Amino acid sequence: MNNKDLYHRTPLVYEDETIDNFIPKDVECEYLQVPKIEYLTEDEIESSLLQALENPHNSPNLEELIRIHYKGNFVTLLIDDNTRPNIHTRILLPLVEAQLINLGVKRSDIRIIIATGTHTPPTSSQVKTHILDELYSEWKERLWLHDCDADNDHIDLGLSRAQTPIMVDKRVFNSDLIIPLSDSEYHYFAGVAGSVKLILPGVSSRKTVRVNHSKIFDLKSGFKQECRMGNIEGNVSIQDIREIVASIQKTHGKQIFVIDAILDKRKFVDIVTGDPLTIHELARTSLSKIRDVKLREPGDLVIIGKPSVNYYQAGKGLNAASHAVKVGGSILLLAGCPEGIGPKEYLETMHIVKGKSFIEAMQWVIENKCSSTTFEIGIQNAVDLFRILEHTQGNLFLYSKNLDPKLMKEVFRVNVLPISSSPEESLKNFVSDYVEKNPQSRIVVFEDYNLLAKVEDQS
Repeated sequence: MNNKDLYHRTPLVYEDETIDNFIPKDVECEYLQVPKIEYLTEDEIESSLLQALENPHNSPNLEELIRIHYKGNFVTLLIDDNTRPNIHTRILLPLVEAQLINLGVKRSDIRIIIATGTHTPPTSSQVKTHILDELYSEWKERLWLHDCDADNDHIDLGLSRAQTPIMVDKRVFNSDLIIPLSDSEYHYFAGVAGSVKLILPGVSSRKTVRVNHSKIFDLKSGFKQECRMGNIEGNVSIQDIREIVASIQKTHGKQIFVIDAILDKRKFVDIVTGDPLTIHELARTSLSKIRDVKLREPGDLVIIGKPSVNYYQAGKGLNAASHAVKVGGSILLLAGCPEGIGPKEYLETMHIVKGKSFIEAMQWVIENKCSSTTFEIGIQNAVDLFRILEHTQGNLFLYSKNLDPKLMKEVFRVNVLPISSSPEESLKNFVSDYVEKNPQSRIVVFEDYNLLAKVEDQS
C-alpha cells in the first residue's frame, strides 16, 4: 500500500509549500474546500477586462469618464501594498494603462499610489519584490506612497454621520479620475475588503482610520456581532467607509471608478467595474458563492494555513478557524511570518497584559487602547486573539520557522510546534500526539483561509 493511502487528502498551504498526508485515515476528518470554480484563461482576462470597462455597473464607462473628467491632470490608480499578494495588480496594471493611453490620457499623467492605509510604507525594494515585480522600472518615476501621518498631505472634508473625520490624500483627491484597482475578499471585521477599502483605510489619514476602526469593539464579545467575516449589514465600520466614499463622490464631486477582480488560488474568477458601492455589494454576492462552505459540526481541532508577512496578518487565519472550532477545542495555524510580529503597538500591548486572564486582557485592551483617540492598527488583533484564546481555552498552536517560540508562548500565549525535517513531518507528529491525548477527536482542515465555515442546519 502506498504510504499516502494511509492519510486523508487534505492539502493546505504553508507559505509557498503545499502540505498534505498528515492526518491518518482512521481519524475523523472534514476538509473544507473551495467550491468548484471556472477560472478565466490568460486570454480571457484581457477580454473580460475590456468588456468590463465598456459595461460598468452603475457608472458611465471608462471612455465616457475620460471624456468628461480628464482635464490634463492626473488619473490615479490605487493599488495594494506589500502585505497583499498583488497578483491582480501585476496582471491588470499594464492592460489598464494601455486602455487609458488609447483613450487619450498622457502616459505621464497616469500615476499609481500605493494605498498603505496605516501600514508602514514599503521600501523601494519591497515595492519591487512584493508589489510591482518586473513592472517596477516602468512605474518607479510615476509612483506615490501614501503616508497616513503626513497631515499636511491630506484634505479635510469634514465629518461623516458617524463623526469620523474625512481626511484623504490630496494627490488622490485632486486627480481627475480615481481608479481603485482591487481584488475583493472577505475581511475578518469589515466583512468584505476591496473597492471602498482602498479609499479608507487605503489613502486616508491615521485620524480617519483610528476613529472608524474604534467603532467595532464590544466589551463582552470583542468585536460587535455585525463586525464579522462576510457581513456588511449593520457593520458600523464598513458602513461608515461606504458613506465616506459616497460623500467623496456625491458631495465633493470626485469620480471614483473601481476595477475589481475576484481571485482564487492566484487565478482570476471574474472582473467587474463601476461605482464603488455597487462593486462592493457585488463582491459580497460573488464571494458568497466561492467562500461560504458548510460544516457538518465544529471540530475538536482545526488546522489552517495563512501565508503572511507577519503574525499580525496571520491573525486573519485564526479568525477564520475560530468559526469552525468547538468551545475548548484547538486551532493549529501555519504561517511563515518572515517579517516578525508586525505593528509595534500589537507587541507592546500584548506585553502589557501578560499577567491578565484572557477576558480581563481583552477588556483592558478595549478600554485602554481602542477609543477614537487611542486606537492604533494592530490593536484589533490583540482583542480578537484574546477572544479566540478564551473560546479555545488557550489551545492555540502555531507552525512557523521565523517566530520565536518563547515570545509566542509567554507573550501571545500560543504554542509553537517543534521544527522537524519538513512541515509535513511536523504536522504528522503534532496530529499523532493530539489524537493520542484526545481519542475520538474530529479534525477540520481549511484548504483556504478565506473560507467562511457555517455549521449545517441539523433540523
